[in-house]
Amino acid sequence: MRQFIIASHAHFAAGINESISLLSGERDNVRTLSMYVDGNNDLAAAAAKMLDEIPEGEDLVVCTDLFGGSVNNEFTTVIQRRPNTYLVTNMNLPLLIQLLFAEEGRDTAEVIREVCAAEETRVKFVNDLLDGEDEDDEF
Repeated sequence: MRQFIIASHAHFAAGINESISLLSGERDNVRTLSMYVDGNNDLAAAAAKMLDEIPEGEDLVVCTDLFGGSVNNEFTTVIQRRPNTYLVTNMNLPLLIQLLFAEEGRDTAEVIREVCAAEETRVKFVNDLLDGEDEDDEF
């Protein structure tokens, strides 16, 4: 089973995981890491502790909040030394849901590439989507 770490600055990781749990139930293959709050300021130690809980042979998908941020940068060093570890950043709820429900037997890197490219996971400016739509059209 793929393992997941959702990591962010502040409580974003915990909050988005709460939304996932509301929509799909609790998942035992998801861990969250909320940094720089509640005295959790040693990012390297917190990441290492969490990684120690995950067997090295299992695929691990780490999703972070912000490309170039300290949380993402820490896990960038992790993927360079830990096999079967994949890093996705600028996460959002549709992206996480699709990753969590992806077929287990498929290649993890392939799944991530497809999910990241999917129209459903992209940010949308609704005003532009409404321009040119008939009033009777529905989303």
